[in-house]
Amino acid sequence: MGKPLPGVDAVIVKRVADGAAEVIAAPGVQGCSRGRGGSMHLFDAATRFYGGNAIVGGALPMAVGCALAQKMQQRGELTACFFGEGAVAEGEFHESMNLAELWKVPALFLCENNLYAMGTALERSEADTNLVEKAASYRVPGKSVDGMDVIAVMEAAQEAAQFVRGGGGPYFLEFRTYRFRAHSMFDAELYRSKTEVERWKQHCPIAGFVKRATAAGWLAAGDSEAIEAEVAREVERAVAFAEAGTWEPVAELTRDVYTARSPS
Repeated sequence: MGKPLPGVDAVIVKRVADGAAEVIAAPGVQGCSRGRGGSMHLFDAATRFYGGNAIVGGALPMAVGCALAQKMQQRGELTACFFGEGAVAEGEFHESMNLAELWKVPALFLCENNLYAMGTALERSEADTNLVEKAASYRVPGKSVDGMDVIAVMEAAQEAAQFVRGGGGPYFLEFRTYRFRAHSMFDAELYRSKTEVERWKQHCPIAGFVKRATAAGWLAAGDSEAIEAEVAREVERAVAFAEAGTWEPVAELTRDVYTARSPS
């Protein structure tokens, strides 16, 4: 899946759609989870990517546990936990904020607020829509940032990571962003208008960054197109690798389901 992030002990996310060998060749043994992860349960210990979680809010207590282990082992690293604003309504969010601050674990909570979770507007599910205040109610410091601004996100993340690695305890970052597409192929998007979506597309973070980087001289003519072409080739290579994958033998279907050792 790649190389581990420097200075990051663990990365835990809500859901993922990465790892073509897992998603396309579901039974392929070449997948990072041997084809058993699908699009939500990828796991790769070598890169310290400790999995996606299909349960809303399920990643939060796992992140607290990873961060606690990292603190006890005095690694000087942090655990980054990504989740959507829909998870804030779950009990795990409140339990995790409380324990993270109580134990002062090095956890960086990264909330991607796309305003609608799976399909419910934030103001229809939360009496208080100020997510930073919710974290602050457990004395977890935090900040809200424009998630459509690449530079703002980078600077806020660097500041938060420095706070956590410096022994300040957990930190909460809210990225105010937007989902251009439907949540899934079954989502009719009846909760928002097409006009609203088109309005938000005018704030596309990629297009905005390319424009800013070109104006600042960070990107030369043709650089953006070259990057997009390389990304397309990388995706094609991943798909080809997945389609050429080996199906798992029937004899191994119970692998990792039952332990090989009998209880004494």
